Amino acid sequence: MGAVEQRAITQMRMFGAVTLVGVTSSIDRADGMASELVAVGMRPVMLPCTTARVGSADHIARIRAACDEVDLIVLDSVRPIDILWSATAVPAAPFAVSNRAVAAAVEAKGGTVEMVGDGRCAEFATSLVPAIEARSVAFPHASDTDPRAIVALADSARMIVAAPVYTTYPCSPALDAVDAAVFVSPLAVHGWASARSFTGLTVATLGRSTRLALSGYDRDPDVETSAPEYSALSSALARFLS
Repeated sequence: MGAVEQRAITQMRMFGAVTLVGVTSSIDRADGMASELVAVGMRPVMLPCTTARVGSADHIARIRAACDEVDLIVLDSVRPIDILWSATAVPAAPFAVSNRAVAAAVEAKGGTVEMVGDGRCAEFATSLVPAIEARSVAFPHASDTDPRAIVALADSARMIVAAPVYTTYPCSPALDAVDAAVFVSPLAVHGWASARSFTGLTVATLGRSTRLALSGYDRDPDVETSAPEYSALSSALARFLS
């Protein structure tokens, strides 16, 4: 941010014209939340508190091959799409995805979405049980994915290939001044706490696990939503601050 822009923002803040909101998602996942904050009249400040590393080449090759052969591909994140099919179309097999954001990413790559969940990974996997009993399933996931999801799929599917294709780590954010911050994962909460305080900050969280992570620092969220859409969290924050 340039000096002129910073001075303009400072002047606007003096008159209560803008709220600066820290976006704590990893830098490659921040645009969605940032856009929703702009839509409700707030100014996003990129303060990534997580970073992701791609998994082993063996895991990626194994799961990519499996996705070309199975009856159903299960996703609980957008990130495997970028890792496995960044330069190609997604496989022909239909997808079962944990939320609408993942569904939109699959469809943008030309894929077919058969089922959409409500954002909670383990519960979503359990809900798939009746639909996968006679089907082969591929599940590319994060290394810290809830193991209950993998167990539920493995216990129900005719055959499953599951492999971690990335790992997400907390990281310390920059120290830019903000009025509020939005957190959509427990790791982002931990990353923030490694360098910054929650004192004097309006805190908005998405989901139960994120709220529980925040409570570990003796703080309750000022704003909380369970809906997986970023628009729900940004709108709730705007209402709280109005």
